Amino acid sequence: MCQALMEIMKPEIEEVVNTAVLQERRETTERVERETTERVTERAIKVAVEMLHSLNLGNVEIKEALQKNYNLSDEEARSYLK
Repeated sequence: MCQALMEIMKPEIEEVVNTAVLQERRETTERVERETTERVTERAIKVAVEMLHSLNLGNVEIKEALQKNYNLSDEEARSYLK
């Protein structure tokens, strides 16, 4: 009887498992994309700071540019100037 029940329930079980696997893949993909975007943005900000320093801009101007262009808080922008 147990085997017969398993055969009857097999399509539903497979659907639940497949849904769970797809959800896990989607969440993993979203997490990896978010982490990649954060790393790329951080690197872009560091390159921008280096470039602006090479143009002899002061930290105040650079901080303001970072805040404006990357929507950083005062503290976040200052952390890139160290």
